[in-house]
Amino acid sequence: MYDAKALRKGVLWNTGGNMVYMACQFIFSMLVVRLAGETGSGLFNLAQSYANISLTIASYGMYSFQVSDARNKYSTSCYIKSRFATVSIATGVCASLIAFGGLFLGYGLMQCVCILLFHAYRMIESATDVFNAAAQRQMDLILVGKTYALRGVVSLVSFGVILTATHSVPLTLAVMFFSNLVVFLRYTLVKSARHYEKQPVALQQVKALLIECFPLAIYSALSTTTASLPKILMEQVLGTQALGIYSPVTTPVLLLQVGATYLFTPFITIFSNSYAERNRRSFWRAVGMVQAILLALLPIGLFISEFLGTWGLRVFVGAGMEAYQFLLSPMVVSAVLTATVLFYSMILTIMRCMRGLIAANLLGIAVCAALCVPCMKLWDMQGATYAGILALLVQAGALGTVILVRSRRHFSAGPHRPLQEPDGLPTDACDTQE
Repeated sequence: MYDAKALRKGVLWNTGGNMVYMACQFIFSMLVVRLAGETGSGLFNLAQSYANISLTIASYGMYSFQVSDARNKYSTSCYIKSRFATVSIATGVCASLIAFGGLFLGYGLMQCVCILLFHAYRMIESATDVFNAAAQRQMDLILVGKTYALRGVVSLVSFGVILTATHSVPLTLAVMFFSNLVVFLRYTLVKSARHYEKQPVALQQVKALLIECFPLAIYSALSTTTASLPKILMEQVLGTQALGIYSPVTTPVLLLQVGATYLFTPFITIFSNSYAERNRRSFWRAVGMVQAILLALLPIGLFISEFLGTWGLRVFVGAGMEAYQFLLSPMVVSAVLTATVLFYSMILTIMRCMRGLIAANLLGIAVCAALCVPCMKLWDMQGATYAGILALLVQAGALGTVILVRSRRHFSAGPHRPLQEPDGLPTDACDTQE
């Protein structure tokens, strides 16, 4: 059982720290144009796009898996070594993309250097996640929140001071990387040391972990594709100008979506332990609590978009953008649905139902791809959001159905733990034996 007061405090720290980090990242995109001009902004956003690919590869979709490893099937040392492997793979991919860009896309030295530096900065983030997961397994959410807040503030201060003084994007990215490296070495590693013991890890264990989590890496890539597809198709159907309006106008709403994920991430340990112990009541009570929180965000988001949207777009996005306030409310619905889909995906990760997870995400991509173009032809930019909402509803329905079927079979077997399940978290094969 968990101390409710300590859990609330941890959730507040975790959510607050993540929100600070996210806000600092959002401010980057607002400052870079003013401090480095359009050329500097182009460099920064190009590097960021490549670095996001690297981060997806390096993170391997493993955070929820590590936190929900309720029976310690893999040691923290094994997760750390696996992250070293995935970061190495991501660096190799990044180097290949830089070489391709230099040889075939006409990238100059400045562009290649910026991509490499932003990649290095993101790899510190990926490495930090492994130690944050180790802390969360011990329910030390305060450390997780403080780590995110510290990294966000250090990154923003480095970014603002160096870019203001030099107007050099490469130098700014270099300082951001080294300052975050110092935080990682002098804070994250030191503070996280109490949450695990260093153990020798065989290469075979790391290989087994990477193979077991490979479906999660695929899921992570599919999830990124689902979010990007409407914008990719919009550029083809409505043109670059429409995309240039739609992206900055709807970006602030993503704060709601990301904030929602930070609210339910701290509950992973509770979900995994309840599921491993076959505690039906505790499991569904936690599901109901998180679902209620997500649903409560919908009217709050709609209220803000309706009464503060015009002011926010004018102040934070740019003069004239308030004319597109009508795009916000449907985007709020989309953001809450996206958070719900991510929540359901997290539950299936805890259940280790990889096939259902990937199948539901493929279904979401297929529906989105089929509906985007017709919807945009009917409703212009708003059509991209409508298509996304319909796809998310189908995806959430599919995920929810798999969760219900899976949980009914799992909990009906009673509170025992089968010998076939050494980690307490059944695989598809083990479930067939229940």
